[in-house]
Amino acid sequence: MKKLTNALHALCMGAGIMFAAPALAAPVVPSPAYDAGLVVQVRGCHSNVQRHRVREFGRTLSHRHLRNCRPVRVTPARPRDCHRDVRRHQIPGYRGRVVHRHVGPRCIARIYR
Repeated sequence: MKKLTNALHALCMGAGIMFAAPALAAPVVPSPAYDAGLVVQVRGCHSNVQRHRVREFGRTLSHRHLRNCRPVRVTPARPRDCHRDVRRHQIPGYRGRVVHRHVGPRCIARIYR
């Protein structure tokens, strides 16, 4: 029984060394240094005003990019159809024509059912 235990122990040790040896023999490659000026493009640099998440500002907002790809905040123009009275027509994001009016400085649609 003792010989069987010793043989099993030797077999497990050999298997462990065999699996660990490639990891020990691999060359150590340093990871690339972090660069604070590194720009990661999500949707690319665009000179026209678009609204999506900007990593540098940490939130979704309207912006455009300069020639060097740095984002610049832009206050969006007021929508053309910002009526304060109740009307029925198509609004993006809703199915069909909806009864609504626009409220507040950001002209958010308030839906009436």
